[in-house]
Amino acid sequence: MSQAVSLVSPMTGAEAASPIEQDILQLIERSSNKRQLEAILEGIQSEAQLVQFLHRFLLFNDALAARVPLLAGLIHLSPGLFLDRSEPVAFCAMRNARIAAYVAEAAADEYHVSPRNLVHQHLAQEFLRGVMDYFGLKAAHYDTEQRLTPRVSELLTEARTRFFAERTLDDVMAALGFHTGLEFFAHEEFNVVDAYLRTRYPELVRQLEGTKKVEVNRYLWMSLHTIVEHRHYEAGMVALREALAFYAGPRTENEARELIVSGFKVFSDLQRRFYQHILDA
Repeated sequence: MSQAVSLVSPMTGAEAASPIEQDILQLIERSSNKRQLEAILEGIQSEAQLVQFLHRFLLFNDALAARVPLLAGLIHLSPGLFLDRSEPVAFCAMRNARIAAYVAEAAADEYHVSPRNLVHQHLAQEFLRGVMDYFGLKAAHYDTEQRLTPRVSELLTEARTRFFAERTLDDVMAALGFHTGLEFFAHEEFNVVDAYLRTRYPELVRQLEGTKKVEVNRYLWMSLHTIVEHRHYEAGMVALREALAFYAGPRTENEARELIVSGFKVFSDLQRRFYQHILDA
C-alpha cells in the first residue's frame, strides 16, 4: 500500500478526488434518501404525526451516536490493521490511533460536557421536552402514546449493532464506511428537518429557541447538527483515505476499498428503511 497520505481536506477542490472519494460521491449522487425524507415530511398531516416523527428521529440519531466512540476504540484496538511500512520499529509503524482520531472527532462533539453540558443526548432530551411542552403533552402518558412498533425497535437495534457483533477486521473496515455514511446523511437530514420546521412550524422553533434550560436553548440539538455533521463527514473521509493508505490487513487494496463502500451502502439502506417505517402506527 502507498504510504503517501495527503492531509488536504477531502472534496474541497484542492486536489483530485481519490478513488474512495469518487466511490462515495457516486453513491451520494445515486441516493434517494433526501427526496424520501422530504416526501415523508410533506405527508405529515397532524401534530400527532409530527411528534411521532421527531421522537423516532431523535431515537435513531441517538442510537447512531453511540457507535462513534465504540468504532474509534475498535480501530485503536486493532494494532496490526493500519501500519506505515516505511517505519522499521513495530510500535512506531502503528497508524490505528491516528485513524481512530478522525472518527473520535465526532465523539468529542457528541460528549462535550465542559464548561457546560452540551452532550448531544442531553440536548435531544431538552428538544423533546420543548416539543412536549409546546403541544401540551403530558409526561405521564407520553411513553405509552409513543410506543414503538416492533419494526422500528428492530431498526434501532440494527443502528446500534451493525458490524459490531463479531468485530472482525473486515467489520472494522465496513464500519468505517457505515460511519462516514451516517455523518454525511445526518448532515443532509438535519438540514431538511430544520428547514421543514422553520417553514411549517415557525412558532414551535421560536419557542424552542427562546427557552433555555441550564444555558441551553431547546432547539440547539437541531440547529447544531445542521453544522457539525459536515465537519464529521469530512473527518470521516480523511479516515477512509488513510485507512486505505495504511491498510495492512488480509485483503487486497481493492477488497478493502469494497468493504468500506459496502458499509456506506448499508447505512444508506438502513436509513431508507427507517424512514419507510418512521410513521408506522
